[in-house]
Amino acid sequence: MRENKTYYKKKIYLVILIMTILFGFQGMYEYYSAKIDDPFQLISAVLYGIIKLFLFAPPISPSDKTNVFYEIAKWTAPILTSTFVFTKISNTLLHMKNIVLNKISGNHILVFENSIMGETLINNLIDEKTSYKISLISKNFIDDNMKNKYEKKGIDVYQTDFENSDRNEIRELFAALNINKAKYMFFCADADLENYALYTNVIKRIKPQRHITCYVKCESKTVSSYIEDMIAQERKKEESLKKIDTVHFDERDLTVRMLISDKCVSKSISSNVEGLLGIGNTVTPELIDENIKRMHVLIIGINELTSTLLKFISNDMTMTLKENVKVSIIDRDADRKMKELLVDNEGLNNSLDIQIMSLSSERNMMYDHLRSIKNEADLSLIFLMNEDVVKSLKNLKLLNRYFEGVPKIIRNVSNIDLSYVLPKNNDNIKIFGDVSQIMTEDVMIRAALDKRAKQFNDSYNISSAAAGMGEGQKWNELSYVKKTSSRLSAAHDRIKEEIVRKIFSDKSEDEIKAYLNLKFEEFSALQEIRKVDNEEFKKKFCEYLKNAPVLDFLSRLEHKRWCNSYYAMNFKYGEKKDENLKTHPCLIDDWKIIIGEKFYTCHPEYDLLSVFTLFQREE
Repeated sequence: MRENKTYYKKKIYLVILIMTILFGFQGMYEYYSAKIDDPFQLISAVLYGIIKLFLFAPPISPSDKTNVFYEIAKWTAPILTSTFVFTKISNTLLHMKNIVLNKISGNHILVFENSIMGETLINNLIDEKTSYKISLISKNFIDDNMKNKYEKKGIDVYQTDFENSDRNEIRELFAALNINKAKYMFFCADADLENYALYTNVIKRIKPQRHITCYVKCESKTVSSYIEDMIAQERKKEESLKKIDTVHFDERDLTVRMLISDKCVSKSISSNVEGLLGIGNTVTPELIDENIKRMHVLIIGINELTSTLLKFISNDMTMTLKENVKVSIIDRDADRKMKELLVDNEGLNNSLDIQIMSLSSERNMMYDHLRSIKNEADLSLIFLMNEDVVKSLKNLKLLNRYFEGVPKIIRNVSNIDLSYVLPKNNDNIKIFGDVSQIMTEDVMIRAALDKRAKQFNDSYNISSAAAGMGEGQKWNELSYVKKTSSRLSAAHDRIKEEIVRKIFSDKSEDEIKAYLNLKFEEFSALQEIRKVDNEEFKKKFCEYLKNAPVLDFLSRLEHKRWCNSYYAMNFKYGEKKDENLKTHPCLIDDWKIIIGEKFYTCHPEYDLLSVFTLFQREE
């Protein structure tokens, strides 16, 4: 009964309304029929009398004799009217309260469109530890029950069609939202072009007074490019739009990001660097590399998530200098499916060591493939990606025979809770597939990741200025490719930090941070030499890395990761850096060339900068 309180309340109101009309009709018909002979006048008087009942004006004098039905209707009609009026007044006051509180909040979030993603995001943000104030703006009709439900949770709701609203109406809406001081904006319409139109309508009308991050749901790379072109043009007209940071997202990207960030993956990463424990004080980059096992990922099932997953693996799981991450892919007709996938993602062949295993009608082929992987004894992680959940559960049973201790991530697009059928000891198993898992603060907003990416960009700008190459660009002025590159570098910090922890296993995190701060001061001193003599700086920088082998290794690893991330974005080596043609002169895997003849082109000191952002925690 409690769960359906609104439903039953509506039913009670409806019953009372019908009863009031019937009782009022019967009572007044009996009263007026004795005084009015004309049928038309009689019906008119009765209907008019019923209307007056609801307007707090009983049509019959209290001294006149009436029946019990009229007396009941005389009381219930104004009660219903009062309930309606007071409900409207209450809802209006509640809306005004939400407007005021949301307007003055420093954590005000605007969500455009009440789509499944938008609704899920709102419900998840309400439950977050951070106290967010949320406003929902929708083009589509939102019924009163849904609107009241949101308002009671502190969410003010607006219905506005930007295409068909005049200037004053939109100005009034933006004033109520205090849009120029919002913290985040989410554009969650189902269609990419609708989000483009929404984003454009908003951006062209605002003058931000603080940094605002806009999250735009967009699967099409073409539409994304139009969004970036539009904001670039608008910034030329309005300087304050440089405070806008735009992030494009889609369900696939968010899903894979959530999976790669999962503790199952972290556990696997930690296991692969166990060889660094007790490595000793006399370390070299080569010795560190030899004691790290490269990641080997098994993917069963090729689908719409595969290319995105492979791109994330290329960046987030790069751990060794000489070898790329090994990815074994098993599916029916896998050769054909992967050939089609790699047509638009050919760079993945450069960033990963991909082994394709096709299944045919032969029953034992899966067993043969798994046995061959088992014999290599290096499997790190398993993704069961089939949409058919039953097939994945069948494969899980088989995999547990060969790789019981290997973490497994299973896709479940059904609405069935699999916890009842999973093995009791399922700490190594992650289930995903529900949109509510990705529309969260950690996955969507990722404040900690962005903070690190911005720290890296700030360090890059300082170093660039010291090199006489200009001050560089502020974060919001960067191209989308460069922002993505900085975020990918920040996402890889987890690997670097785990490597450092294992090498310095006898030191606390504070001691490690103190060491990195000391090395950063030494590096900063080198910048002064560069202002005077570039050749001397190159010589001193190479000596600096030689005397700090851990930093040397991490710098090489960062360059390796950077190359793989750009390969995954389909960049190729080219003498000129061109984001449109997707060429870059530093896409060279050989570190000796980077530190040697390409030193002044590729600036290996920038690879070192990523190391100094490690172990930075949010305050």
